[in-house]
Amino acid sequence: MKTLLICFIIIINIILQPVLHYIGIYNVMPNTSLILVVCFAINSKKNHGALLGCIIGILQDIIFGKIIGINALIYMVIGYIINAINRNIFKENLAIPFIFTSLATVLYYCIGLFFVYFLGYNLQFLSIFRNMLVVEVLYNSIFSLLVYIYVSKIFKTKRSRY
Repeated sequence: MKTLLICFIIIINIILQPVLHYIGIYNVMPNTSLILVVCFAINSKKNHGALLGCIIGILQDIIFGKIIGINALIYMVIGYIINAINRNIFKENLAIPFIFTSLATVLYYCIGLFFVYFLGYNLQFLSIFRNMLVVEVLYNSIFSLLVYIYVSKIFKTKRSRY
């Protein structure tokens, strides 16, 4: 049942991703896929955060991306790192998803820009960091609190499979 609910959340996220363009602030929209990866990785056990990150990323790459595999790799790395750390944290503290989402957003941009640069695209790194990153870090972190409250309720059952 929990697996079906997680699949449903991922599908709803993919469906609602184009709608988020309308709630953008300074032409920046929240990266709900990244937020879901962080929330799932905090609450899941073993390496399920990396697996869910890979699944969410590959779906996002297939549907919205020009290059298949970059988001899958980035989300998998972020899910794995958070999943490795989550044994030592107090999961009920709402500062945890805020901090992890902030760090994951910065890591997402750093790894993504690294790959895009070596694929031959010409980007202005400083303008991207200055104009978009600060707003997206705050936007994702605040939005992650709402998502985390809901996702943590899913994982708080006595028979947890993840």
